[in-house]
Amino acid sequence: MPYGQDAKLAIAFQNSRGTAASTSSLYLMPFLSESLIPQYPELISQNMEGRFDEGEAYSGPRQVAGTIVTEAQPITVGVILKAMFGAPATVTSGSHYTHTFKPRTADFSPDEINNPVTGHKNLADGGQALVFRDLVATRCEFNVSNGEFLTAGLDFTGGVVGAKVNSIAIGAAVGKKWTWDVTSIELGGAATTDIDALTIVVDEQASPRWTLRTQRDPDRVKRDGRRQIRINGTIKFTDQTEYDTFLAGDTQELLVTMTGPVEIQSGYYDVFKVDVPAFKYLAYPVAFPDPAELVVSFEGKADYHVGSGTSIEFTLVNTKASF
Repeated sequence: MPYGQDAKLAIAFQNSRGTAASTSSLYLMPFLSESLIPQYPELISQNMEGRFDEGEAYSGPRQVAGTIVTEAQPITVGVILKAMFGAPATVTSGSHYTHTFKPRTADFSPDEINNPVTGHKNLADGGQALVFRDLVATRCEFNVSNGEFLTAGLDFTGGVVGAKVNSIAIGAAVGKKWTWDVTSIELGGAATTDIDALTIVVDEQASPRWTLRTQRDPDRVKRDGRRQIRINGTIKFTDQTEYDTFLAGDTQELLVTMTGPVEIQSGYYDVFKVDVPAFKYLAYPVAFPDPAELVVSFEGKADYHVGSGTSIEFTLVNTKASF
């Protein structure tokens, strides 16, 4: 019987839908939890047939979907960002690389919003590894709270069960994790130390499609609505500046920078940076639920910023030359 602590999960980027990626290009994805599973619902007849029992059952529209949650590391964050936003713009400087990711302005292909990937799940049970191909990322989430690691989550949908393969050596994750105490935040160009928890979610609002053909698996993943970027957190109420910004309905730049503890080149460190050029509060409830100090649980969003040509930008500095 396998243990979760023995299991390994890896993903690789495909060239197109329909063909699993080579196992030679797998990225190890250490995980806190994962739920990549086949979803095979029944299609049940609703005809009235003179009995109380439910109708005859057939196999319905099926897919593989689920979420990976991980304590973020410099290489795995790059894999998550590529799955969501495509290949980055990369600048090389010595032995470190600066990767800039922005939300897509065009779909990966006519049938996929993002680059499909192959998932490789080794159950550590002595058997073959499970393979899920054609997985498409539709949502990512980054969380950091005081006293904790930066964590990242990635939602996949529209996948297909592939042929099992023999387990292979995947390697190990590279780089130190980011802890909460390496974070600096700016709001409207001014540094703040009042935020003690932050969640950033990018949701592409997409889902799988099934068409009339000789397959029960999905054959594309398409958009249902417009991209949503939500930014929530908790902030100490030290003055009324942010409250007034909420009341005015103004936008301001939100800049979050996390710098790793170990030099990857003289004077350079692993960096995870999020730049939201037009951050806007949606809710800023100033209320006293208990006798403790006033802490506001705010809700916000990222608007598209014409001058920046984007709504959000992720910058990753690490030792990986390309993704």
